[in-house]
Amino acid sequence: MQRQKTRRGVLTVAGGAFVALAGCSNTGGQSGTPTETGADTETADTETEASMETEAATETETETDSGTLEEGDAMLRVAHLAPDAPNVDVAIDGTTVLQDVPFETVSEYLSVTTGQHQVTVTPTGETEPVFDQAVTLQSGPQTAAAIGEVSGESQPFTVTLLSDDDTAASPGETRVRAVHAIPDADTVDVTAGDTVIADGLAFGEAGEYVSVPSDTGAVELRPDSPGNDEEPVGTFSVELTDMATQTIFAAGYLEPSGDQPGARLVVATDGTEMGTGTETGTGTETGTETETGTGTETGTETGTATSPGGI
Repeated sequence: MQRQKTRRGVLTVAGGAFVALAGCSNTGGQSGTPTETGADTETADTETEASMETEAATETETETDSGTLEEGDAMLRVAHLAPDAPNVDVAIDGTTVLQDVPFETVSEYLSVTTGQHQVTVTPTGETEPVFDQAVTLQSGPQTAAAIGEVSGESQPFTVTLLSDDDTAASPGETRVRAVHAIPDADTVDVTAGDTVIADGLAFGEAGEYVSVPSDTGAVELRPDSPGNDEEPVGTFSVELTDMATQTIFAAGYLEPSGDQPGARLVVATDGTEMGTGTETGTGTETGTETETGTGTETGTETGTATSPGGI
């Protein structure tokens, strides 16, 4: 069967998405009991003023130490798609801004300044980062995707930046693109019925946006072939949003070992008629048997919307 083809896009340089965590604590001042001479009152007042000055200085120091990220024209979200990586913390310019981010999570879009920033990704509870590089953030919506493996067995761990499109789709349709983030999968075709969402997508690549019916219920991953008609290596149920623009991240392992996560689709919303926003869910395998022995897995979309305060 001949399918409608679309050309693929390539992911660009590394990046990250962030929200500042700032806070300070207040401590009460001291007061003295007046005496006949008034000396104690004077001393108490002096101590109170000194305490207040110390408190103010401490608050200023705390705010400076915690760091506040200036809002700007870059709309950033971060996606944790590295299947063998633990939960991670993300820092920008030395300030921790996202904490304890689990696999297959996509954050909300967050407003940050454009330009160069130092981005650090560290497993939660550890001190040695797995990624620590300077990146340049552009204006507009974009996704920083952590892909590959910490072990580096099939693909090295990296953080890669995608330029997103938050343009709404027409009624009855959803604009979708696919991102290949399965470390042990070769080049794949991504199809939905007769529509080819991505043709010959290699690991780390993103396809272009394609319009599909919003009631599309299944997406197939197939070995790359000229006719896009090889038997699927995985068929996954999905729930698409009418008139939205969404990214379908193919994540996990085709051949998981031990407690490694199996292949799945993580669906994130890039934009709707109401504007940019992220609501994520996981597409589950429908039970198509493959040579790897993958059995039936049941379920529906399990992700929940995240808040601008973190993940």
